[in-house]
Amino acid sequence: MPDVLDRKLQRAFTLFQGNDKSAPIDRSYFAGLAHHQAATFPGAPASKIEDLEESFTTFWDRYLVKRSAADGTLTGEGFTSAITSALDTDREAFLSDMINIGRCWFAVADTNGDHVIKKDEYIRMYGSLFPLTAGEIATGFAKMDRDGNGVISHDEIRAATLEYWTSNDPEARGNWLFGPFE
Repeated sequence: MPDVLDRKLQRAFTLFQGNDKSAPIDRSYFAGLAHHQAATFPGAPASKIEDLEESFTTFWDRYLVKRSAADGTLTGEGFTSAITSALDTDREAFLSDMINIGRCWFAVADTNGDHVIKKDEYIRMYGSLFPLTAGEIATGFAKMDRDGNGVISHDEIRAATLEYWTSNDPEARGNWLFGPFE
């Protein structure tokens, strides 16, 4: 059985694929995530959408393109290989880039500018992108809300991001960053 981190990486790729398992995962897909969020959060400033797009395309350019097929698309195996290679060779840079994606996503989803993510913002953010139920996302939200105050702070997103991409602890709260991983 693969370890917890491998299962989370496989889960992340499956979520990226969405309901259409034949859709290509490529650089334009990651750029498109930002534009999809612009439609989900129509009041988000263009600069925040641009920052989110840049964070996603940087993720592709630095890590994923190296493991893509000749046609520029990525398989689940390539995704897992790219992430584990990045963690092995330049862990700090990879984690910094992942934290930046979280920061940019947070900035788009924080619709009222109160510097926290409320459950409805979290559900909108992930529900618009991934084939998850509102209940799965809400359970993930509860896991991310480490202090139980009903909102997710920058620090809680950062902690969850680090745990999701690095931890082999099956009980780590960050495992729920994208909803249940198993």
